[in-house]
Amino acid sequence: MSEVLQAQYQPLSLCPPMSNVQIYLKPRPVSSIYGHSNYLPFQWNPDFKYGPFFAGYGPIPLDATEVYTIHSPDLSAGIATFHNELIPSLADAEAEVPDPDKTHRSLWPSLHELQRTKMGPVSQFLRNSESHVNMLYQGDHAHFPPPPGVSKDPEWHKLFFSILARRDVELLDSDVDTELEIFAWAYMHYMVFYVSLPWIKLRTEMADRKDAYATNSPFSAKGSMSLDEFRAEALLFPSKYVPQGNNPDNDRPSTDVLMHSVLRRRNPSTAPDDADLV
Repeated sequence: MSEVLQAQYQPLSLCPPMSNVQIYLKPRPVSSIYGHSNYLPFQWNPDFKYGPFFAGYGPIPLDATEVYTIHSPDLSAGIATFHNELIPSLADAEAEVPDPDKTHRSLWPSLHELQRTKMGPVSQFLRNSESHVNMLYQGDHAHFPPPPGVSKDPEWHKLFFSILARRDVELLDSDVDTELEIFAWAYMHYMVFYVSLPWIKLRTEMADRKDAYATNSPFSAKGSMSLDEFRAEALLFPSKYVPQGNNPDNDRPSTDVLMHSVLRRRNPSTAPDDADLV
């Protein structure tokens, strides 16, 4: 991660989240699609070098001169959870995650419970981020999220990852709040996913050992991936859900709902100011 992104993780705002969120962005290059019109660069695998930067959480770069204020209790609570709880708890993941290959077999159940405890809030945040993105994009027509405990839902993931891979998305006056909120959730989802990959790797490794432990049978870790190999494979996962090619029709997810008919601002009356995600 870049130094700029690391600097954003300082949990400077410890007061209860407010309903309004100030988002700062750096100027983007001229778009090959929209020219000098304002836009947001959606992509997977992103670097988020243009933002978003959130007021009250770490330094705002001097060249982040675009500022937007949107009303969203859900997003405000999500940003607070992201900066004050999740990122600090995952900051030293690579150093904290134990190596099951160097852990006595009798301690495997303890490792399993450790990763469950660590990954519980992470999984919930990722799930909520996906829900917000999909519902912001499709409104009341959004596909229901998979039930708790179900990690795979092809239609759900196809919608989510294709929303994140629309490339340049023009910021129209009627859509600006919704697109900015989607962009902010996409940023937090990606960064939480990225920094938690050492724990996700441990979860995968402990699942591989589950049957061997239960049946007291031999287990070989031969062929297991390094963290770098695991990370590279994990970041390729969304590509199967993202439309390929240069066809303009691939710039947005394939749905039966027209974009402009469902994009809307958050209704301030639908969520209390103290709404939280986890």
